[in-house]
Amino acid sequence: MLKHIASATIAASVLMSSSAVMANDWFVGATVGSANHGFKADEEGDKPKFKDTYTGLRAGTFINDNIRVYANLSQVKGTEKDSDEDGTTQGKIKNQELSISLDYVDNLLQLENTKYFVGGTLGYNRMKLNLNIDEGSTKINTSGKDNAALYGVQFEPVNNSV
Repeated sequence: MLKHIASATIAASVLMSSSAVMANDWFVGATVGSANHGFKADEEGDKPKFKDTYTGLRAGTFINDNIRVYANLSQVKGTEKDSDEDGTTQGKIKNQELSISLDYVDNLLQLENTKYFVGGTLGYNRMKLNLNIDEGSTKINTSGKDNAALYGVQFEPVNNSV
């Protein structure tokens, strides 16, 4: 699995670094992934395990040689199933995000093949949780939703050499 991720990362880096940055150039990208999470045992010896799948789409344009704007649409779906002598717990989580980002790209340190970008992101996040616990005579079914604004800043070097 790690080989596949590394191969995809290298291929994406080569494709992105080989394209020239020019005003009015459009770009589109997609993300697909999966992760298995395990946690340390709690006081009762339970070790929760989760499996997440991630999908995302990004599209944007360069307004000029230094400014780019793009939108992100992504979704993470997670499941948990834990069985022990007391019963079974099943949980599902769904997290969706829509955001818009603006970056300023420039050769800040005058390095030959490296540019830096600094920018910000604003967006909306929606999360939904369903939890079912079955411990013999005790059954609990609960769900919840939460919506929130999201925001962030980013700074990263971009290598333009191929």
